[in-house]
Amino acid sequence: MRRYGRRPITQEERELVEEIFNIYSLQIFLLFDLCLFTLFLGILLFPLVPSLWLLFLILFLFFITFFLLLKRLDYFDKKS
Repeated sequence: MRRYGRRPITQEERELVEEIFNIYSLQIFLLFDLCLFTLFLGILLFPLVPSLWLLFLILFLFFITFFLLLKRLDYFDKKS
């Protein structure tokens, strides 16, 4: 069984590497990462926020702010 390092694989299989990066930069993965980070932020803020409604409002505003920021920068349109 032959073992390859990163450098020879990226030089020989350039199209495959580009295809993998294109898959990982799809809009669904970006939204999934944003949702997971928002959930993680909610878990961290849960003991600090006195009201559950305030926690949901903070998380909603965080998600919408970053989603609109990515839309404004045309990040979704360039990557998908």
